[in-house]
Formats: sequence, C-alpha cells, structure tokens
Amino acid sequence: MIGTAVTMAGAALSRDPAPAPKQDVAAPVVPAAAAAPAGLVLSPQQRDAAGIVIGTVERKSLSGGMSFPGEVQPNRYRSSLVSSRIPAVIQNRHAVLGQTVRQGQPLATLFSVEVADAQAGYVLAEREWRRVQDLGRDIVAGKRWIEAEVGRQQARARLLTYGLSSAQIEALARDGHNRTPGIFTLTAPQAGIVTSDSFRIGEMVEAGKPLFEVADTATVWVEARVDADLAGTLVPGASASIRLASGRTKAVVKQILPSLDERTRTLGVRLEAENPTRALNPGQFVQVDLEPGESSAGLVVPTDAVIRNANGGWVVFVEDKDGGLAPVPVRVVQTASGQSQVEGLTAGSRIVTSGAFFLKSELDKNVTGSAQ
Repeated sequence: MIGTAVTMAGAALSRDPAPAPKQDVAAPVVPAAAAAPAGLVLSPQQRDAAGIVIGTVERKSLSGGMSFPGEVQPNRYRSSLVSSRIPAVIQNRHAVLGQTVRQGQPLATLFSVEVADAQAGYVLAEREWRRVQDLGRDIVAGKRWIEAEVGRQQARARLLTYGLSSAQIEALARDGHNRTPGIFTLTAPQAGIVTSDSFRIGEMVEAGKPLFEVADTATVWVEARVDADLAGTLVPGASASIRLASGRTKAVVKQILPSLDERTRTLGVRLEAENPTRALNPGQFVQVDLEPGESSAGLVVPTDAVIRNANGGWVVFVEDKDGGLAPVPVRVVQTASGQSQVEGLTAGSRIVTSGAFFLKSELDKNVTGSAQ
C-alpha cells in the first residue's frame, strides 16, 4: 500500500508551467540542457504519501563525536616478514602460528646449494686467515696477508647477504667441518607473535617469499573508510575508543591516508589502539567512536537531509516561497550524532529533513525523461 501511494505521488508530480510565447513573436529555442533546474511541486497529500518532512536550518554547535566501522590490522610498523634471500628447501619448522617468540629465536631450518658453496668458501677463507696470523707478519708477505684478510671478509659478507646471522657464522668458523653443508636457520628479527606461517616442510621456496610474519600485538591498527569531507575534520592525535563485546579500549588517530577511493569517495583513517590483552585480532570488525572535541557554531541539519547527487556532490532539498523543492549544493563540514554541519545554506531556510532520497529519484526521472 505504501509503495503504491509513493508511486502515485511520483506520477502526479508536476513542474511550474512556463508561460507560452506569443504566437506573433518567434520565441528562441532553449536547449533542455541549458534550462535552469526547477523545483518539484507536491500537494500536501503527495508529501504525506512520500513521507516528506520539512524542517528549519539552525545555527548551533554539534554535540557528540563521530562513529564509523573499522577493521583491525597488524601494526605494520611493529611487525616483520621473514623470508629466505635465496631459493631453498624447507627442512623443518621451529615455530607455529600464534606462538610467542623472542628476538633471535629459530623459526625454520632450510637447505640451499648456494649456501653450501658459500659455507665451504668461508671455512677455507677462515682457515687461511688463521694460518697467516699464526705465522705472523714477519714471515708472511704483505700481499698474502692482505689477500687472506680480504678473502675472509668477502666470504663472511656473502653469508650475511644470504641471511645467516653473525652468531651462525661464528659457529661455522668454530666447527664448520662438523656441520651439514647448506643447512641454515631463519630466526625471528624481533619479539612478538607469529601471525602468518604459509609454507610446508619439503617445499621449495623462491627468494623473497614470506614464510613468517612476526608482529608485536601490544598495539594494533584499526583502519576505516570515512567520507572525504568528514575525513578533513579529523586530525592526527585525536582521541577515540574501540567498541568490543567485552568493553572498550582506547585509540588514537595516527594517519589520514592520502589516497581517495573514487568509487566510494572515501579516505582511509588509521588509528592505533592499545591491545594488552589481545582482545583485538587482525581481520576483526569493530566500531570506532571518535571522542567529541570543541566545535564552532555553524549551520546544522539532520544527516538524513544530505544526499549525493549524480555528480557525487552533496545536496539538500530546499523549499522555496512557492512550495517548490529544489536541490541546493552544500559542503559537509562535520558529522556527529546524526547531525551534519554544512556550508551553502542560510539560517532559517526550510529544508527536507526526511524523504530527500524520494525527491532525488523523482528529479532524476524527470531529467531522464526530458533528455529523451
């Protein structure tokens, strides 16, 4: 019944008729695209059927803070990817998903032919260097001394490039002949929790493929998409809170991401939240409440009164003195608690506070019909 009433109301909409030109005067032809947009005129019965409600624009300050959905992500500035720097085969794992590890703790053992060659070269270079040191500078020629020292440094640098730690290289120098050639161990570059371990034992992995991610989950990121106009009102350092089923946790706005999503016309907002009890987990959806700050007085309208037009801009339907309802472009300054502070209107203007979407749809149909 409601849908039928709205349809009948839309069908009965009419524009203010333009006066017909006199027959004895040739009236200039005005293209439809150049004509100024007219307001929609509805009778009181049609307004009731379409749910149109009229309110008055007031100048006041917004109260309350913004609220928007967000997604928990690891703090990328406090996490590390662990990968092999050369092609290798996974021999064994020493850590699993969700495990807490300390810096330097073994994560996985791998085998590589290139590492085997580099290890053998280092052992030989180390032995030669020790030999010339035992002989002393008085016996060893200066050229041989330099060649032995440089050869050892180059062999060590090659192992470091392949990802072996200084401790592993020192162990190789002590008992290299007792170690299996080509075997090396990846260790945790930081303390944290293993949040990813996408590999299998026996798998051949290419250089650079992430095997582990280790993250410090004492803090996490919460990323949200916020309307570009509203994101401009946020500043780094603003206080916020994250709503959870178990309660709330504090957060701070860290960054307003500069890349605009052209489809949704939104900007990314990144918050950092304390996570001492690990209640926030990557991939979790949460609600972000931005704490209210000081707001200067401005023109405030219900958020439902502000809608996007076909060009992606914001408009509000304003009632003129003849009862016509026409869209007026506005700029959204701030939104909070179901109200929006806008620019482009005047205090005391009568606007549509409910039913604006219906008017936009009818106006779009009229424009489409005129174009045809």
